[in-house]
Amino acid sequence: MKTSKSLYYWFALFALCFIAYQQVQDNIRPNYIGNNLSVKYLLGIAPNFFPAIGIPALFVILIPQMKQTSKWLNEKKHITANIISLTGLLSWEFLQTKTTRGHFDWNDVLWTLIGALVFQLIWTITPNIYKGKYDGA
Repeated sequence: MKTSKSLYYWFALFALCFIAYQQVQDNIRPNYIGNNLSVKYLLGIAPNFFPAIGIPALFVILIPQMKQTSKWLNEKKHITANIISLTGLLSWEFLQTKTTRGHFDWNDVLWTLIGALVFQLIWTITPNIYKGKYDGA
């Protein structure tokens, strides 16, 4: 199996977002004792923003592994990845209205959508070699 540059690129983006999410969720947010409202806001939305960037990056790696013959699916894997990610993340956010496990917040919905847009921006500015177009991915 040929390992491509795109695999490392997108997995690095996923890993970076996953680490940022974990640090905010487990270490920074619980230990923040300041009163700065801007910092509190950013710490509140970060667990939605980072996964909205990182999860599609993981799906960009996984979608070609499914060996689908659909030309559109393979050429537009970034859109498919973002749709799958948004469906899961937004579903979880809206499910929190029915459970006691979380807290629904429209700001979380907004920043999930902004994170998805940031992923699309990253895809747009990424060189083709990292999109799996020239390296056999």
